Amino acid sequence: MLLRRLTQHVKSQNWFAVFLDFFIVIAGILIAFQITNWNEQRQERAEEQKVIERLLKDFVAIGHEADEKIEFLESVEDKFVEMQKFIVDFGKGIDPKPAHTFFETAFVLPSMVGQSATYSQLVSSGDMSLLSNDNLVAELVSHAALTQDLVHSDQSVRAFMRPYTVPLVRFSQLIESLPLEEAFSESGSRSEMIVTIGLYSTVLRGQLARFKDVKDSISKLTDILKSEQDEPQSALLSAE
Repeated sequence: MLLRRLTQHVKSQNWFAVFLDFFIVIAGILIAFQITNWNEQRQERAEEQKVIERLLKDFVAIGHEADEKIEFLESVEDKFVEMQKFIVDFGKGIDPKPAHTFFETAFVLPSMVGQSATYSQLVSSGDMSLLSNDNLVAELVSHAALTQDLVHSDQSVRAFMRPYTVPLVRFSQLIESLPLEEAFSESGSRSEMIVTIGLYSTVLRGQLARFKDVKDSISKLTDILKSEQDEPQSALLSAE
């Protein structure tokens, strides 16, 4: 219908009407394009919000895990002091309780916290572009690098400590089946066990510092994610 009108106006040389028809066509195309663009932005923002919600859920859970491990590492420090005193003062008739308590509660090296499954999926699928906040992307990449470095560091520390822990591992096993004095004498020298306790205590303090670094990184991320989650409309308006 519009094309027929345009043809009639050209034949009658009604150039104003021709210009008006062209204007209507172009305006209609621009409006349709803007509506399409706006709908695409809304869809992209809706998808981004879903990703942000999943990321926030991941990092809240990882943060809780880090909190638990920090609390554990802080709580066992005195157990190492008690165990070292137990070894130094070991003699006939000594109370075995500090040794049992140490092996039941403190003689463990917590593993590093994991990475966000949502972040790993975004990277593997190439969908990081869904996130419009450059600061958020930078913090995610920084946290992933920190986590990866700490995993490698943790593996190296465990490999380094493995031969040193042999006397204490043997003692932890023998104490369950042999008299205390016999289990102690069969486990290795007193000096070896004291060195192991000292090294292990140092490793745990280092691990505590690393968990606190991870927790600080997670806190930054959750703050940014909550801000992004609270203001989706303002982000959409700025995108327009």
